[in-house]
Amino acid sequence: METYQERPISSEQDLWDFTHALDEDEGIRVEGGLNNHTEGGFIFVGYYRGSYCVNVCDRVWNAKLKRYMARGNDEWYYFETADAAYSFTLKNARLPIHAWLY
Repeated sequence: METYQERPISSEQDLWDFTHALDEDEGIRVEGGLNNHTEGGFIFVGYYRGSYCVNVCDRVWNAKLKRYMARGNDEWYYFETADAAYSFTLKNARLPIHAWLY
């Protein structure tokens, strides 16, 4: 299975910086702290045509691949600004931050 390169995001400041600097071909994956999603869920942040799209989904362990995978129970949120997307993400993230830029 081919995977994409990810760069760790290790602080709230880095999350803020990367959210504000997202290009359309990049995204951010964050471990969630949500009660209504398996294992707290994942939060994905993307940027497209001037606005931010945030997808929240379940985080499920794949024993064969020995890693967590995004799986179902999707919720979609849209924000006009990086600040709004960042605030939503931080409010719903597992703390301390566990995130990656891809």
